[in-house]
Amino acid sequence: MSEIQDVTLVMLRHNEAIWELYLANQAEQQTFDFYKDMKPFVDGVKETCDLWLSLVIPWVRTARPTYLGESQLQQVADNIQMIAVSAFNGKSFYKHFNDHYQSVDYTLKRVMEKAP
Repeated sequence: MSEIQDVTLVMLRHNEAIWELYLANQAEQQTFDFYKDMKPFVDGVKETCDLWLSLVIPWVRTARPTYLGESQLQQVADNIQMIAVSAFNGKSFYKHFNDHYQSVDYTLKRVMEKAP
């Protein structure tokens, strides 16, 4: 596997962990400590996003894979960071959260298929 695929796999795992956290909080509202629970989780997602973007943007510029563009990849990073924060609030609107989760999942899987 290439480095792009390795980091994309980590992004997919983050996305799944975010989804599971959201569903758990929707079923049973938990209280979280901002500095012990939320901040480390969200910061970890952001660090992975920054690394991922530094790898995929140059690749997309040179390889020009079909149906993957820079703005779409930037949107993935923005969306996953947004839902990472929202996952701690089980009262977030389900459809909105689910749409972002599925969008991130779809694009990351396309990157896995097309990346060298």
